[in-house]
Amino acid sequence: MPVVSLCSTKGGVGKTTLAICLASAAAQRGAPAVILDADPNGHVRAWREAADREGRGGGVDVIAGVTEATMQDRIAEAAELYALVVIDLEGAASKAVTFAIAESDVVVIPSGISGMDLQEVFRTHAEVKRAEKMLRRPIPARVIFTGMATIASRVAKHARQEVVDAGIPVLATETIRRPNAYAAMHFNGLTPLEPDGDPKAAAEIGRALDEILAVITPADEAAA
Repeated sequence: MPVVSLCSTKGGVGKTTLAICLASAAAQRGAPAVILDADPNGHVRAWREAADREGRGGGVDVIAGVTEATMQDRIAEAAELYALVVIDLEGAASKAVTFAIAESDVVVIPSGISGMDLQEVFRTHAEVKRAEKMLRRPIPARVIFTGMATIASRVAKHARQEVVDAGIPVLATETIRRPNAYAAMHFNGLTPLEPDGDPKAAAEIGRALDEILAVITPADEAAA
């Protein structure tokens, strides 16, 4: 089953939030999903605990404490059991990150719009390209801009163009800063994809998931 890694060498770009939301979106569509929590901070595990307390998070399992030593085995096991495997990686280059990238069907690189954020996009994408050379196979990567104040801002457009000009594909979908939809979920377990979640945020995440899955299974293959 598809393996999607959320990868960035910079923290604070919404990687964990996006991992949870993508898995939740798949689960809401009836596709059992699992998140491999490979970030030592354990934020996905903390979300799962909050969701369990509130009776939420249905259809999303979490495998916590995934390390360099266990990464490849956990991915192989999860891919046999779930319709979607999402990996939340630590915000630094490591062997665990390299192993996850190597096993991925697509690598998603979340980013803000600051110069520092864009530098880390290029560094993360370089990690993907190194893995491609090592494996001698293409590994699709897509950037997604997260936590935007507004999609139409001049700075946001400039940031997008800079990444595109570097030859790195960018998802059309961008997530807007919605504190009640995204930040709060780490306290109460409520993702936008729950029936009483934020419908605008849910629509964003649904579009992002569609774009990511289309990279793995192009429309012409899906229709065959």
